[in-house]
Amino acid sequence: QPQQKDYDDLCGLPDLNEKTLLENLRNRFKQEKIYTYVGSILIVINPFKFLPIYNPKYVKMYDNHQLGKLEPHIYAVADAAYHAMLQRRKNQCIVISGESGSGKTQSTNFLIHHLTA
Repeated sequence: QPQQKDYDDLCGLPDLNEKTLLENLRNRFKQEKIYTYVGSILIVINPFKFLPIYNPKYVKMYDNHQLGKLEPHIYAVADAAYHAMLQRRKNQCIVISGESGSGKTQSTNFLIHHLTA
């Protein structure tokens, strides 16, 4: 069967239902695309291995870019919150939620890494 188009933002799915949502996430995960947006929300599927998408090249690539302009990434969320804080002069909050073992601590580490870079 032909490869289905994957959507980096689930809001773009032509038919949004549980089946299409899960198929899209599965297709992206098979391509090692572990990040997917739902609007400004970021869904992460833990690959349980290190991917080479957390180096200085990616930090620089996501610096000062509008959310959704590049491929979904935890750095994009960190950068959006940082710049919103600077522009609005108000505290920002990022909520990280998930099951035990889902990668919350690792995601927090990646966020902090981007913010301190």
